[in-house]
Amino acid sequence: MTSNLVRLPAGLVIDGWIVLKELGSGGFAVVYLGEKNGQRRALKVARHREASGDEKQTHVRSERELTVLSMLRHPNIVTLRGHGYAEAGNFYLALEYVDGWTLGEWKERKHPTVQEILRVFVKIASALAYMHSRGVLHRDLKLANVLIRKSDGEPVIIDYSCATYTQAEDLTESGLPPGTDRFRAPEQFRFLNEHKDEHRARYAFQVADEIFALGAMLYELLTDPRPTEHRHRTALNNPIDAPPPARKVNARVPEPFSDLVGSILSRDPSKRPVDTEALRRELEELLADPGAEYAAPVHPPSEQRRSEPSEGEAPVPLELTSKPRPRKLRTLAAGAAAVVLAAVVALWRLSGTVPAPTAELHVAARPEPPTVPSVPPKTVSPDMSAPPPIVSGDAGPSPAAVPEEGSTVKTQPPEAPKQARTGRGQKTPPMPDVCKALPLLAALSAGCPGVQVRPEPFECPAGGTEAMTDVLRWRINEQFQVNIDDRHASDARLWFTAGSEVVGVVPKGIAPGRQWEVAPPGTRFLGGKVYLIPERTPAGAPGRVVVKYDRVKVPGKDELPVCFVVDVPVEALKDTAGKTFNGSAGYPVSEWP
Repeated sequence: MTSNLVRLPAGLVIDGWIVLKELGSGGFAVVYLGEKNGQRRALKVARHREASGDEKQTHVRSERELTVLSMLRHPNIVTLRGHGYAEAGNFYLALEYVDGWTLGEWKERKHPTVQEILRVFVKIASALAYMHSRGVLHRDLKLANVLIRKSDGEPVIIDYSCATYTQAEDLTESGLPPGTDRFRAPEQFRFLNEHKDEHRARYAFQVADEIFALGAMLYELLTDPRPTEHRHRTALNNPIDAPPPARKVNARVPEPFSDLVGSILSRDPSKRPVDTEALRRELEELLADPGAEYAAPVHPPSEQRRSEPSEGEAPVPLELTSKPRPRKLRTLAAGAAAVVLAAVVALWRLSGTVPAPTAELHVAARPEPPTVPSVPPKTVSPDMSAPPPIVSGDAGPSPAAVPEEGSTVKTQPPEAPKQARTGRGQKTPPMPDVCKALPLLAALSAGCPGVQVRPEPFECPAGGTEAMTDVLRWRINEQFQVNIDDRHASDARLWFTAGSEVVGVVPKGIAPGRQWEVAPPGTRFLGGKVYLIPERTPAGAPGRVVVKYDRVKVPGKDELPVCFVVDVPVEALKDTAGKTFNGSAGYPVSEWP
């Protein structure tokens, strides 16, 4: 482990903690699921040591997070359980491990009603009011930084790596504090424009900024049926033009709720609720409304049904287009609908169950895979005035929990004891007999459990394109030799199961040349997800395996976002897997058609 933290594989040890898997990573830290003495924690390890060249001050930010979390004790705020140093000197925090979904995932999976969303945000506002009363500002509120615990539905605010508190030293060199641009208040951008020639000007983050971020979160949930998708959206913080009212975008949003969200997102901070406690009261008042609008799902579940990702998998972080489908794709979709109908009829016949003539035809939603039972929820002491004791290492039993750090750390919903990559020794839940009896294309269309559909069209996000072309000096569509799965040799013929996760690697022995310069041996492609296209190719192959990777680690360089694809024909298909050689050619892409 160097000053720039090397990623740790499962089985290694951090200060006595056995690493089970990586949960997420970002510019400031890497988060692992660790276990010691039967206790599991989310271990957030700073990327740099105190003595290393640390331009982002990741070590100091981790110590700042320790200070902030030691000041807080609230049932809806992630709990600090300890801290220490890894063997190479990198500082780490031991946090409660919360088994839950991000707000966006919760919205898509649970199809909450307006009342349920209000109930969650009343608790979030209560936690913020408590936090602000102690002089703490989170500064990076967004959907990925609030988890909904599966065991009891409680929201938990996570990731305080951007947080600050009264009298804290300023760690920021730029005009704005760290955070996520989409959730910044519009006055921050006005400040930048007004002080663009003043190199030492620093924006003073306020409670009004935090309230705006909470309003932006609400707007996303109320107006977007699939908030976890990465795609172009209407700007919420244009300094001049406000977004359209939530009710205008989604008629299911009650008018009083839409009006409140509109006031929270006001361009004028003075027109927002005066503080988070006042906001909590307004949300609570709406929660008391018994109207039918408040008891209905804010989006019809059919609008939120996704073919991916399945539970326990991170959403594919490639920007999906919102462009209309070409005529050819619409024709294919119509054909697929006919296959679905035929598949459902086949399912009925095989199961021996025939619906009544007047029954409506519905395709059942895909069942969620089983999860490991959570530890019972902790009991929170009514005395919230004293912070919890801070110890080096660990401090007692874990609450039912979960979290992956969001914001600076990309979240990946953990499923213990599921391994870091699906397919590495992990058995896929067996498909029902009726699904096995269907042809592969019919099974895909019928949504049988465990079946993964083809990759959706996407455009590479700007950050990925810039990293590939400007930093790595890659050329779009140029081919690199790569092993799809880093555990096997290039000449291995492997079965790749749709939906599984793989890590790719550039093998030794590639010929000297351009690839040696920009993607040498040892280059690792991360975040790989396998897809299957069961259609005969012009060359006669029965289908193709497509793998999409979203990150790369070139030896000697930091991990970077990319859009890298391997697309190879298969020699055989079986159920939901395709057989092909592990060694192949991949290429950077700007889009997937």
